[in-house]
This record gives sequence, C-alpha cells and structure tokens, in this order.
Amino acid sequence: MRRWIGLIPFPAVAVLTITAACQTAAADTLDASIRHLRRAVIQQRDGSHLRLLLSLRQLRDPTLQPLFHQLAQHAEWQVQVHAILGLAEIDEDQRLDPWLVTRAAPAAQEQVIPSALDMDLIGPEEMTELLAWEDLPPLARVMLIGELLSLGEEPDLEELNRLAGSADPVKGMASCFLAQCGDHAAFSSYRRELSEGLKRIRQPRLLWIFDVIRQYRLTALLSWVRQVIEDPDSDEDVGYWGLFTILKLDPERGVPLWTRFLGDAPTHRKSVRFALLLMQAGPDVPSSAYDRLHADDELLERMIRAGKAVSSGEDATQPLIDLLEMGHFRSADWVLSTAPDLPVDQAARIYLHVIETAEADRPLQSERITMAKLAAARLFEIDRGTLLERLASAEDDSLTQQAILLGLFETRSAAAGEAAAKLRRIGAGRADSLTLLLIAKHAETLSEADSRQLGVIAAGGGRVSDVLQVQAAWLYLKLTNQLDSALSRILADRQ
Repeated sequence: MRRWIGLIPFPAVAVLTITAACQTAAADTLDASIRHLRRAVIQQRDGSHLRLLLSLRQLRDPTLQPLFHQLAQHAEWQVQVHAILGLAEIDEDQRLDPWLVTRAAPAAQEQVIPSALDMDLIGPEEMTELLAWEDLPPLARVMLIGELLSLGEEPDLEELNRLAGSADPVKGMASCFLAQCGDHAAFSSYRRELSEGLKRIRQPRLLWIFDVIRQYRLTALLSWVRQVIEDPDSDEDVGYWGLFTILKLDPERGVPLWTRFLGDAPTHRKSVRFALLLMQAGPDVPSSAYDRLHADDELLERMIRAGKAVSSGEDATQPLIDLLEMGHFRSADWVLSTAPDLPVDQAARIYLHVIETAEADRPLQSERITMAKLAAARLFEIDRGTLLERLASAEDDSLTQQAILLGLFETRSAAAGEAAAKLRRIGAGRADSLTLLLIAKHAETLSEADSRQLGVIAAGGGRVSDVLQVQAAWLYLKLTNQLDSALSRILADRQ
C-alpha cells in the first residue's frame, strides 16, 4: 500500500486522514452513548439506573416505545414501573395500559397504580378493567376502589368486606371506605386493634390513616379523628396531623379545635406551626381564623398576612412574595403549592419573582434554584411570552439561565426548542449543553456541527449530570438514525 501514497496529491491524503478520524470519532461516540444507555437498563447497586430511566421518561419521546416495551418485562420490578409509566406518558391519550399492568410483578402493580393515579394516567375505564382482573394484588385493588369511591362511584361492599379481612394496610383502607359508605363494623374492629396496639406501632399507623382520610376525603371518619387527637395519650405529631385532617376536610369544625389546641399563650414555634396548619388547609379556612395568632416577629406577621389574603380572595401577590423573601422553607413550599390556584396574573408574577431571585445571596440559595426551575415550568404554561422574554435577557451561563432552561425540559411544546434555538451559544458550558439538549428534544434533524456537539454531551463531555447525559445519548442515536441498530446492544444481557 505504501507505493500508492506517493501518487495521491497531499490534499487528498489530508481528506482521507480527516475522514478516517471522523469515522473513528463517530464510532467512539456511538459506543459511549450505548454504554451510558446500558447503565439505565442494567441494575446498578446504587440504584442509579432508576434515575436514568426517569430521565428518559422525561423526554416523552415516542421513539422510546420499543425500549420501554422490552423493559416492561425486566426482572427488576422497579424497572417495570418506569417502563409501564413511560409507555403511558407517551401514549397518544396518555393512558395506562391495563394489560401491561397485569403482566407486571405484584410489587410493580402496587407502585404503578398509585403513581398513575397521581399523574392522571388512569381513568375510570382503566380502573374498572383492572378491577375485573382476579389476580390484582389486594393493595392495588383497594386503592382503585377508593379512587372510584372518591369519584362518586358505588363500590362493591362485599368485596370491601373481604378486603377488610386482609392484613394492613389493605385492612385499614378497606375498613375506612366501608365506614364512608355507612358500614362501620369493620372500622370499629380496626379501631380496637389500633387502641390495643403498642404505642410505637400505633402512631405511624394513625398518621397513615389520617393521610388516607385526607386523600380520599372520608368525612365520615372525622368524629373518630377528633376523639384520637383529644386523647391525652396522643403524642404531638398525632395531634398535629389529626387536627390538619379535620381542618382540611371540614374547616367549620376544625377552626374551633385549632383555636383550643393553639391555646392562649403559644410559643413562637407553636404559633408558626399552627399558622402553617391554617395555610396548608387551604382557602376554605376563613381569614378571621388568622386573627387568633399574635405576630411576635416578621416571619409570623408575613405568614398571617399571606394566609388571610388567600382565604379572603384578595390579590395575594405581594403578601406571598413578601413571605418568599423570608427564606423560610416550609412557607416557600406553601407559596408554590398555592400559586396554581390563584388567578393567572397573580401566579405569573409570583413565578417571575421566584425566577428573578434565584441567585439571591440569602437563605435557601440551593432551594431557590430548584424553585426557579419549577416556577419556569409553570410560567411557561400560563404566560409563555413572559418566560421566553426573561430567558432571552438572562445572562449567558448564569444560574438563572440554567434554571429556566431546566424548567423548559418539563414541557412537550415545540416552542421550548424554538426559544432555545434563538439563544447564543459560545462554547461548551453547561448552559450551552442544556440549550442544545432542548433543541434536540424538539428537533427532527440537527446540523452536522450540532450533531457532533450532541455526541460530545452524550459521551460525557458537556458538563451535565448523568441524568441529562442519558437524554443526550438517546437523542444522539435518534437524530443520527442509529436507534434501530443500537437498541439490541443497549438491551443485550440486561437481566
């Protein structure tokens, strides 16, 4: 071969050398992408594969369907959960496939069903189909019955009585549902069992039952909850969460109890906790209830003002922003949980404030970045123009820019990719990588230069976390038309 080199002009030699180098680089990127994706489908001792699967689900990419179908049969039940939910998320109607659930491990079924309910991936039709399957695990079965009950459906009382003869937690849930339907026999037996149990066992079971009562709005059990919290032997946590349960479901009955438990001279800590009780119970709590609190510092004063504004239906924007400024984590969490229920203009101003203060050098700095990501995702849904304007004006590579970009990963809208495409990319920093990932998520094709850079990110060179790297790996294979050939290698020997 050496004799031919002298006959090839130098530029041609250079082209051949460069071409060979590019082919090698492309092969290396392909291998690196497959290696990283295999980390998502092969069980890791530290459980990191589950984080990677969750990240792949976040893509909401229909091309993931073959992968998730294979993983729905994985030996590890947690992987089955991610695969079944992932398929529901990319389904045209965003609905869970009952048949896939029936094929999963019992532990996966018990996890998939409550997750699908929380994510609105399962409706009455799917619930009824699943309940018709005789081998559905008791816990999954009683959850579905409770959900249908909360939707106003008449439950099968005979089946509930049968489930009430099971072990906890099925027994507790079934007896609660029967009591809500007017049949208190099973719950009376369950109450005796609770009262006779050891205190260290009784407390967590009571807290769990309170949660069930709140979740399914089992108002028939509120009189019992009151008896529990008025028992002198009940500890502080039982009293607190029992009181919250009554406040949440029946403020008219709960506020007098709340006043009595607050007392005449509460400590500052107790006043803050009880203010949070009113706030978290929601706007149905009358604003006058807050008058029973005495503000002895700025935090409590702002909590009272914010709670009263929400309950009275006033413009709560400034009181909520003022409360955010205190840097009190539980209050800030309440503000963000309350904002979606406010008028759109109020919620938008609050979300924008959260984004604007993401980098403030004050308490909750790391939490502020997390809150800014959430605020960006929500603001995009209700006031897209304002968020995209703020993104365009954000300083390059700033934490604010990164937080907004990460928030945009939550949407399926192609507008997120279009907005990212307008941003200036000047290097391979983290913000540049996030921008390219957003573009790739919504693109049908990429330029040659962007494809190469996406490959760099997929191979671990983009200064992003492993959970974003796995998205880059999938998108790289997809946009370079290598998914079909790579899938068998990704899934090889996964079990």
